[in-house]
Amino acid sequence: MDERRKRRGPGSAPTLPEAENPIHRVRHSIALTGYRALAGRSGRLPANWRDRLPDPAAYYAQHVAKLGKPNASGWAQGACPFHDDHAASCSVHVGDARGGWRCFAGCGAGDLVAFHMRRTGLAFAEAVRDLIGKTDR
Repeated sequence: MDERRKRRGPGSAPTLPEAENPIHRVRHSIALTGYRALAGRSGRLPANWRDRLPDPAAYYAQHVAKLGKPNASGWAQGACPFHDDHAASCSVHVGDARGGWRCFAGCGAGDLVAFHMRRTGLAFAEAVRDLIGKTDR
């Protein structure tokens, strides 16, 4: 029997290689590094950084070409800015504060911050600062 599949008693956690260990992936993820960079020396995120992000409807209206009207669920379709798109393959959620997006051609998916990171090439912390700075002006 495979060593990893053996049943173990209480208190004995299975040993997985680092690549398969979900805890290792979370501890070393890019997003977590971005959170730590945004937090700065204090180690804490600003309490309201997500509340200070721009309205997804206004943001996506500026950055997604041919953006249509949202459906009953709050999703609107438009041309994906990340590839030469002749059809509306990018779907954005303008009815939610997180502003989710997904490209059905395979470019990716995420929230408003991930979209801005992809569009500008900034790291997480810089992308959040850029988005927050634009709403403060």
